[in-house]
This record gives sequence, C-alpha cells and structure tokens, in this order.
Amino acid sequence: MSYMDIWMYNSRPRIKVFLCYFLIFIAFFIFSDIMIFLYVRSTFKPMESYEIQAINPEITVSLAEASKTSGNVKGTIKNNTEEELINKYIKFDFYTPRDVNVGTKYIKIDKLEREEEKSYELGFRYSNVSSMKISVVNEEEAQNATAEELEISPVITTVGLIGKILALYVIF
Repeated sequence: MSYMDIWMYNSRPRIKVFLCYFLIFIAFFIFSDIMIFLYVRSTFKPMESYEIQAINPEITVSLAEASKTSGNVKGTIKNNTEEELINKYIKFDFYTPRDVNVGTKYIKIDKLEREEEKSYELGFRYSNVSSMKISVVNEEEAQNATAEELEISPVITTVGLIGKILALYVIF
C-alpha cells in the first residue's frame, strides 16, 4: 500500500450515507411539524357563547376559540354612526362556565371614520374561559385598566410554537 492510496480513498459511500441521514432528518422535521400543528389545533375549542353589547359601532366576531390556558378572538369593527369614533376602546370580559370573570382585555380604536371597517385580533391567557362579553367604552374607563389588560398578547401560531420548542431544546 503506497502513500497515494490513502489520499485516493473512494468517499462516495460516505456521501450517500450523509444524504440518507439528511433526508431522514428532513422527513422527521416535516412529520413533527405536522403533528405539532394538529395537536395545537385540537386543544382549541370554539367559543360559542359570547355576547356583543355594542350596537354602534357594529362589532362582529369571526373566530373565538379557547383552550384550557389561552385563546384567540378575531373579528371586525365597523363605524355605522354619523360621526367618526375617536379614542374608544373595545372591552372584552372573559368568563368561566360558572360566570366568574377571569379577566378583561382592551383594544384601542384610535380613529374610525364613518362607514370605515377595521379588523382586530386579540390573544388572551386566561384559564378555563367558556364565554365573553364585548362592549365599547370611553377612554376614561380604560384609563383605570392595568398594563396587563391593555396588552394584546400575540396569537400563537405553529411557527411560534416550533420556535419556542427549538429554543428550549438549545437551552437544555
């Protein structure tokens, strides 16, 4: 065996093994992403019981869902009055099945012209929520709110969940 035989070693089988491992990793990543998405979707149940106490402006709810620890509310608000709305708040009161108020959230309506429609999105982190009441309040009532009530929690998506799992994996 000469000196050149060591450097002329055939490395093609190593590349094939590496490609097989890479394809297995990609397949596992896609499979786990799909399974995580399906699990998260299965934990959220639609909230059928909600009451909209505001007539002017018109508030609609397109999505209201809650899990045991959090939830999401999405919808639109339309100004059907004759004047523009300035410095109003949408107030969300969240209740348990026994009608115990577990929390309140506020969304600020900066300026809403006549016949203008805007969408809203709200995430909340309250336990055991089964119903909610939606109303429109003035700025004076919202000034008494805490910082937590004025904070709009981001709605967690699959990408956010995977990012958190990867961060925990790297940390530990």
